[in-house]
Amino acid sequence: MEKEKTLDCLCIKSIDYKDNDKLVTLYAFGEGKITCLLRGVKKSKAKLKYAGALLCFGKYYLTGKNGYNNVIGCDLIDSFYGIWTDIDKYYPALCSVEILDKVADDREIGDKLAVLTLEFLNEICYKSKDNFISFAKYLNNVVNLLGYKLPLKCLNCGEINNDNFYYSYLKGGLLCGNCYDSTAKKLLMGSLTLLKCFEENKNIQATFDTDDIIAVIQIYFDIIGKNLAKKFKTFEEYILFYNKVNIY
Repeated sequence: MEKEKTLDCLCIKSIDYKDNDKLVTLYAFGEGKITCLLRGVKKSKAKLKYAGALLCFGKYYLTGKNGYNNVIGCDLIDSFYGIWTDIDKYYPALCSVEILDKVADDREIGDKLAVLTLEFLNEICYKSKDNFISFAKYLNNVVNLLGYKLPLKCLNCGEINNDNFYYSYLKGGLLCGNCYDSTAKKLLMGSLTLLKCFEENKNIQATFDTDDIIAVIQIYFDIIGKNLAKKFKTFEEYILFYNKVNIY
């Protein structure tokens, strides 16, 4: 006998399935990550087309048994439409749901991360004055939630009062001017200042160059990727896009 249930869910992955169906991965608040089938939603007049869209947040009505779920209804709460019309919001949003997808198997962390992600989507869609800063702040929160906080001191000698820091992508941490090697990348003052603001939980009031913020974003993704032993395809596309922008 099939059981029916109603869950508040965020759609974090959506793929085509057969001719007219979609398979979606939903993060169900309080229950975790689940995979569901949406039948016939690729048809032009499908009533639940929106429920199969990435970033859809709503109350999903599910039916199924033995771990197989079908979506039979959805009360839309937010589709975050504004994210889809702005490239500076689009890539960070997709990066955030990819992180949630790859971390959410840990239920204890998953629910907290899902809340952070939903708050982030709401911020960049409706409130953010600087999408790059908002993205960096979100990633800092993720790193701290996962327990991978970046110590602002040299990995080798422990130097802390140093404005001449390098980030080692080999070692996954900071090195001072006396300890850095050829694999480390020098942090410009803007990047270091932003990292200090996050560590001290200060409000971001200064204006930062986009390149300095993206350098911090890269550091956080390197920390997350190394500790989880996972790659993030969307983030690789994000960096490629902004590298191309900076060329022209």
